[in-house]
Parts: sequence; C-alpha cells; structure tokens
Amino acid sequence: MKISDLTIEEFEDLLRKTIEEEIEDLYIMLDPTIKAKIEEGLADIREGKVVSLDDLIARRKTNRGKV
Repeated sequence: MKISDLTIEEFEDLLRKTIEEEIEDLYIMLDPTIKAKIEEGLADIREGKVVSLDDLIARRKTNRGKV
C-alpha cells in the first residue's frame, strides 16, 4: 500500500491511529507507577513466580466450593 493510494480520510485515520498509539506508548514509558508495575511483573516472570492461565483455572475448579 502506498500513501498516494489512500483517500484523505483514510490517510487522516491512519495518522490519527498512529499518533494515539505513540502517545499511549510514551505515557506508559513515562508514568512511574505503570513502569514500576511492569518491572515488577517482569521480575516475577524471571523468578518463576507466575502461573499459567490453564493451571490457575484448574486450581480454581478444584477449590470451588471449599471454604
């Protein structure tokens, strides 16, 4: 696809979506709270402190009804 093949509306839409994604990425990179949570999650992954979704669902089904 070439830019010259787009209508003005299609080009504006493409540009708007790209700018929105870049702003979101920049916000995430600069927000200390979000950055800390991402780093915490990555550290948990490196340390093996994560559980697969399938395992978590199986555990919940096993423990359902237990108090």
